Amino acid sequence: MTAKTSQPRVHVLGLGSIGTFAAHCLAEVPAPLTPSVTLLLHRPSLVDEFIKRGCKVRLETIEGGVVDHHDKYNVEVLEKGGWHRVQTDTARGRLSATVQDDIIDNLIVSVKDAQTTAALKPLKHRLNASSHILFLQNGSGMVEAANEEVFTEQSTRPKYLTGVISHGITLNDPFDIKHTGFSATSLGPVLRSESDTEETAPSYLLEALPLVPRFNATRYSTLDVLQIQLEKLTVNAFCNPLCALNDAKNKFLFTIPDTRRALLTEISQVIQALPELQGMSGISERFSVDKLEKTVNDIILKTSETTCSMVVDLRRRQKTEIEFINGYWCRRGREVGVPTPINDSLVRQILERQGDKELAKAY
Repeated sequence: MTAKTSQPRVHVLGLGSIGTFAAHCLAEVPAPLTPSVTLLLHRPSLVDEFIKRGCKVRLETIEGGVVDHHDKYNVEVLEKGGWHRVQTDTARGRLSATVQDDIIDNLIVSVKDAQTTAALKPLKHRLNASSHILFLQNGSGMVEAANEEVFTEQSTRPKYLTGVISHGITLNDPFDIKHTGFSATSLGPVLRSESDTEETAPSYLLEALPLVPRFNATRYSTLDVLQIQLEKLTVNAFCNPLCALNDAKNKFLFTIPDTRRALLTEISQVIQALPELQGMSGISERFSVDKLEKTVNDIILKTSETTCSMVVDLRRRQKTEIEFINGYWCRRGREVGVPTPINDSLVRQILERQGDKELAKAY
C-alpha cells in the first residue's frame, strides 16, 4: 500500500451530472484543504473522452453562459479486474502496470442508485473503517443495499455520509455540465447501525465542501439531514417520473397541480408514519401537504429549465432510478401500512417504459 500524503485525497465514483459537479467543486476547495482528486472510471472509453476534452471538467453557468474549466485531476480506470492509474499526458492515455490498491480516504459515490453496490464491489478492498463514503445520489436505500451486499462486516465498514443536492445540473457530455439552477447542498453523517450514536469523528468532506461557494453546502445532524433527504426525495418523486413520462423539462410540472396535490398527500401520510421520526417535534407541520407543496414549488422555480435525469435515461433507453425514488415510498408505505397507489402506478409505468415489464408486476 502507498503511504498517505499530507494533502487530503478524494476519489469520485460516478461521473454523471452530480458526480461531475462534485468533482468540479472539489477543485475549488481553498488552501490548505485543497484536495488531490481522483476520477474513478469504469470504462476505458471514458479515458479517451477525458483526454479528448483536454483532461478538464467543464462547467457552464446559466447566468451569462460563463464557462469554468478545472484540470489537475488524477484518473484511474477499472480494467482486467484492477484499478490502474492513467498517464493522461499521452495521446491515448497510458495505463500503469501497477494495480492501485491504496486505501481510499474519502469517496464520493454518485453512480445511479441501482448501480451502487456493483460499482462499490471492485473498491471494497480499498475501503475500511477509516474511510468516509459520501453518498451523493438522487434516491434513498443505497446505504442499506451497500451494507447488505458489500460492507457486511460492521467492524470494517466505512463511515457513511449523505448529501442532498437541490442544484439544477445537466450533463451535456462526459465531463461537461451546465449549472442550470443555483440552490443548496445539505450534508450529514449516517449511522452505520441502529446501535450507533451520532457520528462525532472528524470528516474532511464535511469540513471542506461547505467552503466552496458554488456548492453552497451546510452540515447537519443525522436526523436533520434525514428530514432534508425525505424532502428532496419527495421533490424527485414528483419531478422525475412525471417529466420522464411526458419527456419534458421541470417547468411542465406547473401544469398538473391536481396530480401534484394527490401525490404529495400520499407521501405526507407515509412520512408521518415512519418510526424513525416518531416523537420528534414539528414533523406533522414540516411534512404537511401544504408545506411539501411549497417545498416542491420552490425547487421547481429554481430548476424550471432543468431536464431531470430520468427524462434523459428514458431517452437513452437506460435503466432509471425509479425503484430508489418512488419505489422507496412504496416500500416504506407497505412497512407502515399506508397505501401508495399513485407511487405504485408511477413505478409501474416507468418500469414498463424502460422494458422491465415483469418487474413492474410487483407494483
